[in-house]
Amino acid sequence: MAFTILHTRLVDRGTTLPADCLRVADGRIVAIGGPDIARPDDVLVDGTRTTLLPGLIDSHVHLAPGSTRLAATYGVTTQLDMFSMPEVIAAETPRSAFFTSSIGATVPGGHPSIAFPPFPYVADAKQFVADRIAEGADHLKLIYDDGAHAGMRMPTLDLQTVQALTSEAHAHGLTVVAHVSTAAAAVDVVECGVDVLAHAPSDLMSPADIEAVAGVAVIATLGIVDGFNGPSGRLPLLDEPVLMARMPARWRRVLDGQSRRWMPPQPPDGAGARANTLALLRAGVRVLAGTDAPNPGLVFGASLHRELVHLVRAGLSPAEALVAATSAPAEVFKLTDRGRLTVGARADLLLVDGDPLVDITATQRVLKVWVGGEAPVEYAGTATELETIRFLGETTGRIVSTLKKLWLGLPSPEDVVREDGELLGRVVPVAGGWLPTTVFGAALGPVSDRDAAVDVLEKEGLASLTEIWWARTDGPDWEEAVLMEARPDRVRLRWKDPLREQPASGRWYDLIDVDLSRRWSA
Repeated sequence: MAFTILHTRLVDRGTTLPADCLRVADGRIVAIGGPDIARPDDVLVDGTRTTLLPGLIDSHVHLAPGSTRLAATYGVTTQLDMFSMPEVIAAETPRSAFFTSSIGATVPGGHPSIAFPPFPYVADAKQFVADRIAEGADHLKLIYDDGAHAGMRMPTLDLQTVQALTSEAHAHGLTVVAHVSTAAAAVDVVECGVDVLAHAPSDLMSPADIEAVAGVAVIATLGIVDGFNGPSGRLPLLDEPVLMARMPARWRRVLDGQSRRWMPPQPPDGAGARANTLALLRAGVRVLAGTDAPNPGLVFGASLHRELVHLVRAGLSPAEALVAATSAPAEVFKLTDRGRLTVGARADLLLVDGDPLVDITATQRVLKVWVGGEAPVEYAGTATELETIRFLGETTGRIVSTLKKLWLGLPSPEDVVREDGELLGRVVPVAGGWLPTTVFGAALGPVSDRDAAVDVLEKEGLASLTEIWWARTDGPDWEEAVLMEARPDRVRLRWKDPLREQPASGRWYDLIDVDLSRRWSA
């Protein structure tokens, strides 16, 4: 399909182009200029009071089934994968929407091995790089992190291996990305020749540190702090109404659940990483926008818009933040066909309401997205979406199971049973205390101490199952329903509305497809 976008603000490399129209044919940008570039059979798109950007690039994700489709609904048309299993990579489509490291280089028991099923480690640098290339790797990811910054101790690669991996990857033309968490680690890996730092160090870098790494790029991932509840007591993304308006209902429920998980009493504030990011940029380091999705609180696509806000909060101009999500990653990772509004580039495009060069949050007001000149593939409510969420659940379960073995004092949900063995519900450790929940995970009371939460379950755990509940599925409206039957992963509801068509015995809903509350919610 050929189309021309008329009278829009064209922003390329963080600057406004003199032209205000752009034409697309056969999935490519074929002309930039005035209204006369349109052809008689073109579909015309009125871009008045809008801005057209290259499709955004998230420079740090870990793939999940359907992640590229979810990201595209937010105008993120390219993802740079920084450690995924080959079977996940092979299943994700289209291949043009992401670039991957495949399996990252780490050691047994090192970061992030608890998040993945068994995978090969580095025995020989040449063979390791060759195996990744055979899996389709576009760049190499390695991990140099002993956990000391987080008060942990874990094994990590030695610098001799880091240097050997880097040299071998460079011999094959691969960009090398190194996961680090501290200033000292950043200096170490740069001395070994790596090209990109994954994560701005969390401890404040000295002027000497900044000078030592000035020749590389850094994927800031400042939005890692969005994995912890904000002042509202919820994850920050839930308090972004424009982004949440596009959020699939199932993903909203995922975020709601993550808001109620246990969190440390003093979450990171990200101040060190923000200061380092600005200092690195001013020293000539290429700053790239990346999210590290799907870590808790981070959603493919949506969280990149939050990352842009974090970059501006760190001191970058909106133009510099936009470059970090478009042309800069394209240049660092040698993606010559995207990240720019130039003739011949892929028609990965994001049309937004307003001017993000003035207000960076304008990127959140997505009007239209094109991926290779076409509308994104539908994601919300599909089987692919369910697959994404199930994959995320499996990964989370693997991490939690391992953490329980490594950290014996880790708070975790506890079953509460009656004297006869009947399950009354669970008390769940959350930020600020314990939450009493039903057998199917719905909250029965406010957060309190553990004994008070147990007391709520003993008094109300079974009685609550016979009450009228408020429920909603995909829409915003809550309705009264009778809980006919409940299981840990699904419930059977009969709606109170007499005009609603439904079986006499009600209908089963997976928990990911329904919200439940004992009280009406606005």
